[in-house]
Amino acid sequence: MIEGIIAEAIVQLYRRGLITLSEGNVSVRKDDRIFITPGGLRKDRVRPEDVAEVGLNGKVLRGKPSSEYRLHLEIYRAREDVEAIVHAHPSFAISLSVAGISLEYPILAEAITILGPVPIVPFELPSTEELARHAAEVASHRDCLLLENHGAVTTAGSIDLALAMMETLEHTAEVFWRALLIGRVKLFEREEVSKLLALRRSYGLPPRDWGPEDFLYSIPEY
Repeated sequence: MIEGIIAEAIVQLYRRGLITLSEGNVSVRKDDRIFITPGGLRKDRVRPEDVAEVGLNGKVLRGKPSSEYRLHLEIYRAREDVEAIVHAHPSFAISLSVAGISLEYPILAEAITILGPVPIVPFELPSTEELARHAAEVASHRDCLLLENHGAVTTAGSIDLALAMMETLEHTAEVFWRALLIGRVKLFEREEVSKLLALRRSYGLPPRDWGPEDFLYSIPEY
């Protein structure tokens, strides 16, 4: 049951420290509508019957959807292959976005293969059409996003993969943050990045258009 999957997913995000009680949202697409976490409820208490339903045309069909439902709708409209979206507020990832540092640097093997390059979407007010539109523009060619001074978004063909990608994104951000504190970051070379991207098929992941040229190989001085 989709509602149960969504309720469990948002609770898992909270338990893993990827959101606080008042933040984050999860959705799943089914045909011409989406099922999405509700607005105004503690994230550790969301029940299947609380999950809202919204048509891809923006009409609320059931319940009170998250205030970020426009963000989800715009991404689904831009990506026919996306079936699940996770929007969370992971601390290390947000910290990097506040500092203006993206996750487009090839620093961890799994992140390169699973996430691809993760750019920063310039800040727009949360829950607005502007944020939804700009995020969808970037999501049209990326699976994961950092929202400047706000949070992160992962998109996938299943909710399990979208959750796993969010956890990988935050783990990568923490490793990157700690390496920056140490003062030395070793990046993969382009040839290595190419080989890591080629592993997507063996992981059962769909092909993507990005390549080694879409990553950054020089970290600015901060």
